[in-house]
Amino acid sequence: MSSTPSKVLIVNADDLGRTAGINSGIFEAHSKGLVTSATLMVAYPAAEEAAAQSAAHPDLGIGLHVQLTGGRPVLPPERLPSLVDDSGRLPSFPDGLGPAEPREVMAEARAQFDRFLELTGRLPTHLDSHHHSHRNPIVCDALVALALEHNLPIRNASPEVEERLSREGINTNDFFVERFFGEDAQLEILIEILGGLQPGITEIMCHPANVDDELRNSSSYAVERQHELEVLTHPDAVRAAQELGLRPAHFGTAWR
Repeated sequence: MSSTPSKVLIVNADDLGRTAGINSGIFEAHSKGLVTSATLMVAYPAAEEAAAQSAAHPDLGIGLHVQLTGGRPVLPPERLPSLVDDSGRLPSFPDGLGPAEPREVMAEARAQFDRFLELTGRLPTHLDSHHHSHRNPIVCDALVALALEHNLPIRNASPEVEERLSREGINTNDFFVERFFGEDAQLEILIEILGGLQPGITEIMCHPANVDDELRNSSSYAVERQHELEVLTHPDAVRAAQELGLRPAHFGTAWR
């Protein structure tokens, strides 16, 4: 847990690199709004574009969004028989990770980490996971191993994860807010969340995007992302964070 007395705010946009529209939406939410951090999914073609475009946004912290659910892995599917189905796809949701072999989870997580380095030329600011799959102890083991190797923070996604990270001496956010999602991704609710923050480091998870055809055709959470973008860039939200004296940060700057 952090001993920081001020109210430090990380607003992290998940799914950078998934589609071009997600990329543009996240960068817009950073340059015009509250987003301070993003996590990159490296297995999609748009990840290369996202990494290239990130050079124009040096203050946006970029971590690795380890993806063990949804889509395809970075490694050849034949190397991950316990992780993929007959078509080479990862399980849709974390409950499909039950049969996963720890060594295969570690291999894929490391391959995604290496791909991040290849795309960006630098270490991620932190690690988290698609669909919070690191709430699964096997996935958490893999992220912990990578974090310890490279001295990286990991998202505190549950009390169990927080306890594990504390035991390992890994930096993490004190508070994790996942309420800003779906029907609760409203301006009034965001301002309420900001007003209720406690001293310490809080991460608010979000999913802004400019909805494109690829996103619309591949995700059940699509048009909602456009609304999130509008809320995150709304002048009232930006003004509220400033007037509340919140210190914007990402996982690379939160402990400075």
